[in-house]
Amino acid sequence: MVRQFDVCPNPDPETRGAHPYLVVLQSDALKYIDTCVVAPLVGPKKIQFLERLLPEVTLNGSRYVIAIPDLAAMPTAQLTLPVANLGEYRYQIIGALDLVFTGI
Repeated sequence: MVRQFDVCPNPDPETRGAHPYLVVLQSDALKYIDTCVVAPLVGPKKIQFLERLLPEVTLNGSRYVIAIPDLAAMPTAQLTLPVANLGEYRYQIIGALDLVFTGI
């Protein structure tokens, strides 16, 4: 079972090259539903004036950003064992989600 902020390999062979990992954004309180909200990790990039929207993280010595604008829901069963957990970036991730959903 995956937990919030777990990082799992992207199970989709068509998008895995550009999005090698997915981070679970959904709260653990919703662990009993069949879908899970995720966002891909991608190579570092910036959106001028909106850097907060793409929190930068380090995973296994490589830098990525969490592509919050690309969030999606997927079947939880497709997520394999996590390779890491990004809980240490919680405040940056929640800040990016707040920007998307509330504009602040």
